[in-house]
Amino acid sequence: DLDQFPASVFGKPGFEFCIKIETIELAGITFTKPLTIDEYEEGQEVYVISTYSPTVYVLDFKTNALIDSINSGFVQRDAENAKLQLKALSKALGFEVNDDLSVIRLGEEPKKQRGKKSKAEKPSEVISAETQPTIVITEKTNVITSEDLLVPETNEPKVDPEYQNKLNTLLQRVKDSKTPDEVNAVYRYTRTWDDEQMKPILLATHKRLEELEKKKASANEPPSLMVLIQTAPDLTTLDALEIDVAARDPQIQPKLMGYIRKRRYELENPAVSQPEAEPDFLLGDGF
Repeated sequence: DLDQFPASVFGKPGFEFCIKIETIELAGITFTKPLTIDEYEEGQEVYVISTYSPTVYVLDFKTNALIDSINSGFVQRDAENAKLQLKALSKALGFEVNDDLSVIRLGEEPKKQRGKKSKAEKPSEVISAETQPTIVITEKTNVITSEDLLVPETNEPKVDPEYQNKLNTLLQRVKDSKTPDEVNAVYRYTRTWDDEQMKPILLATHKRLEELEKKKASANEPPSLMVLIQTAPDLTTLDALEIDVAARDPQIQPKLMGYIRKRRYELENPAVSQPEAEPDFLLGDGF
């Protein structure tokens, strides 16, 4: 039944039905509701809103950072609504964002459709690095990309040494960052950079954020049985852990029982100072 659709259904000449996505109005600006995780399909081209520098990023590959952005409501299905949402958020906070927002593609560019050949097709020629223009895709509102120059290495444009030094420093800082806040802090030093200069930083920060997410997941794993034995607060707890040892692999049981004996000795003799070397009988044979 049509009343089960979560959107407005209306007729249009030439079409049987058109499904209109629900919209949101914020600060006087109307845009479609952000993409949800249920709608997302791997490989789908989506538009991620960045609030660090007013920019929209185009992705067609799945990452943990993209999933987090979808769950936070910062991903749209098209560039126009992504721009509208970004402008609405800024306006609601008392800031105005101009209409000239950049839309940057991350990763490899999709294959472009081959156009019709011109009537008088000229033979291709190599263009020097000084005169070769940057290729801009106008098919999808300011999506900017570039192609490698097909010229000898000696003709490549020189990289600004000041920019390169700063980039190397920031990339190292991203690599050494321990928290997501430390990773994102590097953006404050790139406010004057253009889209091409930002690409290495964007790729590095996305990679580091994924690494930190994996480390966070592993850090939440429960402590090992050996650690539980070494930190047992009393003999009752230690007895219970000894039962767990009996259920472990026979090859590891002797070593774990050595830790049991050592901890039992420590709990039964709390007043005895720790000797310089542990007695051999506490750890068992071969350990």
